[in-house]
Amino acid sequence: MITIRSVYFFVFVAIFIVSILAVGTFFYLRYQRRQRYPYGKWENLLSRLGTLDRNNIACIAQGFLDRNDERSGDEQDLDPDRIWHLLGGMEGLEIVERNCAVLVDLVFYVQQWYPEALLVAEQLRQNAREVEWHIERLRGAAKRGRLKTAIPDYLEQAVAIYYRMTQEVIALYRQGDLPGLADLQRSL
Repeated sequence: MITIRSVYFFVFVAIFIVSILAVGTFFYLRYQRRQRYPYGKWENLLSRLGTLDRNNIACIAQGFLDRNDERSGDEQDLDPDRIWHLLGGMEGLEIVERNCAVLVDLVFYVQQWYPEALLVAEQLRQNAREVEWHIERLRGAAKRGRLKTAIPDYLEQAVAIYYRMTQEVIALYRQGDLPGLADLQRSL
């Protein structure tokens, strides 16, 4: 004899089994998609890159690198206000931070076809952490009202590291004769 309790029990068990199958299917399909494109599709990666004026980035980076190069005799330091303006302020700083993560993803994406990219990817990951560290110091200085004094110490160094990262990624794509080099150069 079937009671109302047994009907509720079978309905509950059926809903439970269907729920487990639905969740399992969702995660299986997501896993399969990530296996094919672990870091996203090429177009998605490029679309995540923020826009920065590459000439301004190069100017800030070259100023920092020239000042730290002992062979360089000219001491033409950029004014902290000028550096801040060239970068685009806090918005430019946030774009640099996001772009560092995208650069690492771009190299890991390439690693699928070009295994030699592993060393570059690890170096870029360390560089990205260093840039994040400098940016956190700048945010802290901004909260304390000491941003202008922190710019020469942290901002220039973060931008110089970011600039080197972009150059390394482009060199990797060029060295591996990888597709998408022209798109990458336009995006960076």
